[in-house]
Amino acid sequence: MRSTMTKPPLLLAAPHRLPFLTGSLGLGSTAAWWLFVLMQIHAGSTMAIAPAMPAALLHGPAMLFLGFTPFIFGFLLTVVPRWMGNSDLAWQHFGPVGVLLALGVTCAQIGLWSAQPLLLLGGLAILGGGWSLGLLFLAQLLLVNRRDGKPPCWHAASAVSALALGLLALLCAIGFVITIDPRWLRWSNLLAINGFLLPVFLTVAHRMVPFFARMVVTDYQPWRPDWLLTAIWALLGLRLLGDGFSHAIALALGSTGLALMTSMMAFKWWPQGPAPGLLNALLWGFLWAPAGFALSALDAGGVALGRAPLHALLIGFAGSMLVAMVTRVTQGHSGRPLAMFGLAWAAFAGIQLAAIMRIWAALQTEDSAILLLAAGAFLFGLTPWLARNALVYSRPRIDGRPG
Repeated sequence: MRSTMTKPPLLLAAPHRLPFLTGSLGLGSTAAWWLFVLMQIHAGSTMAIAPAMPAALLHGPAMLFLGFTPFIFGFLLTVVPRWMGNSDLAWQHFGPVGVLLALGVTCAQIGLWSAQPLLLLGGLAILGGGWSLGLLFLAQLLLVNRRDGKPPCWHAASAVSALALGLLALLCAIGFVITIDPRWLRWSNLLAINGFLLPVFLTVAHRMVPFFARMVVTDYQPWRPDWLLTAIWALLGLRLLGDGFSHAIALALGSTGLALMTSMMAFKWWPQGPAPGLLNALLWGFLWAPAGFALSALDAGGVALGRAPLHALLIGFAGSMLVAMVTRVTQGHSGRPLAMFGLAWAAFAGIQLAAIMRIWAALQTEDSAILLLAAGAFLFGLTPWLARNALVYSRPRIDGRPG
């Protein structure tokens, strides 16, 4: 039945508004919760969600699903239709997705802070409902695109594939909360990182960086062959299998291939002339990808680096790209200039400091004092930027246009 409302509520006026607001609150709250947990660990106590579930075990799923995921959905619900040359999604379609994501993240956050596993479980389940609905809508766009005889949109196919694997990772996390079986948690983390987060950011970078550079750099020649997406998936799959089944050679080969490939991408994308700050932030953030994959290859080859490679990729690469990409969408879709601003640069700098400190902590056998510094840099670098953006999402565009 078609809705009788012709004008959506403000938070549903564009696909990114409510998910980005949810992501801002979710990422900030998760970062604050993690700093609180680390403070307790540093003081010699342990916070637990359940008797056999120390809170520290939930750091990965909480950050990946409650912090990054809403931003990813807000971005993909906005751009995937445009990648295929379609009109924007109707708010009646993306609205329920955003509402379920917001309810799920809120409920799960309350469960984390109150140490109530049932609330956490309920929040993750609601999040899974919104995830499934969003995945269904985007998959339908792919089917319609093929039915209409249009050329394949490999970026959309890659992003939808990553969302499908991410949903599987979320289901594994739910399995862990129910059973407290560490095997569920392990596969949740492996799938969420290698099957969801990294392919999403690499896919979006492959599409966005050359496109944006062509807009803002004179005589720029974009380079984004489709075969790169296939190679990225193949190498990430090799990493996943190697890590999942403790096969060091497969992990080393996949990581080495990705280090070389992302190095080539960065080289090809680098502008020969002056570039604006927003493009520089995208490019500088992307450099964490070859660095992180190279560290992973060294670790798989026998150089003990602990969790340094993982956090180079998750904080350095994914965190930096998140700040740059969210800033671009937030500025452009609110009628503001496509530019980095003071708080965005502070957030970007906070991510760099947090990544460096977290790598240092890993090399110092997870020194708790350095972990606290890394978590503090992450939280206090991002919070002013997240708060400013949250205000933008809750207000009309400054140019008076709809959306």
